[in-house]
Amino acid sequence: MKADKIDGAGLSRVLNRLGEAAVNPEAWRDIMDDICRAVGASAAILLQSDVRTPDVPRTASIAEATDLYFRNNWHLRDPRAKAFPRMMAGEVVTDLDMMTPEQIRADPMYNEVLFPFGYRWFAGIGFWADSAAWALTIQRTGHEGAFEAPDKQLLAQLAPRLTETATLATVMGRVALSSMTDVLDRVQQPALILNREGMVLRTNTAAETGFDNEIRIRERRLVVHDKQAMTRLDQLISMIRSTPDAAAMPASPILVRRTAKPPVVLRILPVDGAARSVFLGARAC
Repeated sequence: MKADKIDGAGLSRVLNRLGEAAVNPEAWRDIMDDICRAVGASAAILLQSDVRTPDVPRTASIAEATDLYFRNNWHLRDPRAKAFPRMMAGEVVTDLDMMTPEQIRADPMYNEVLFPFGYRWFAGIGFWADSAAWALTIQRTGHEGAFEAPDKQLLAQLAPRLTETATLATVMGRVALSSMTDVLDRVQQPALILNREGMVLRTNTAAETGFDNEIRIRERRLVVHDKQAMTRLDQLISMIRSTPDAAAMPASPILVRRTAKPPVVLRILPVDGAARSVFLGARAC
């Protein structure tokens, strides 16, 4: 696919659609599909520089390869990861900017994850979500061809708009999370927000005043003294990690017994709407 076959009008339409993703996190997949169609590519993924989880937003076309990528821990040894500093400096980076064709053909990750699914060429566009570094990575097949200099110039248009959208989505997500916890505060219900790694993103005043030696936050994680309840809580965190963002997350209440105070019941509520911004990673309340 040559640069003169890139659909410039289609790319402009995608740029105009990006605002949808700021208020509706579910819009990212359709938008990435549109980007692929506009630039003559087959797949796209959003990746954060220092936090890699299997539920990253991706087009359906690369879902199987992405699952393999994380299952076999290629996210810890991806040769393309070294391109992140260049992407965050404003450069659109391709495979051939980092490796020779011979190195690409011999690389284990390419041979195990990309080539079997037909993917051969990559372009990465760095952007910021507030202070977090992210990249939109776009994949082409061998038939579609490598990304060339004119392609990179066109793709560079995406970087500032992605930063605007992701930063706005982050702000709106934080506002939505604050609203959730503040509403519960008004009815004196303790609440905290967990991200997909089980770390605490936010607590309300009712929760903070209720913490003690038996229920507390330690190193950004909720810890309870009741061993049986802690086991249940660990199981919940594992379920959060393995459940896709769009999927329902059934979880029964967790009873936490305390030695000198009445027991506490932990109930798990879903995080929806703008609060489920991929850039915040909020998963449960």
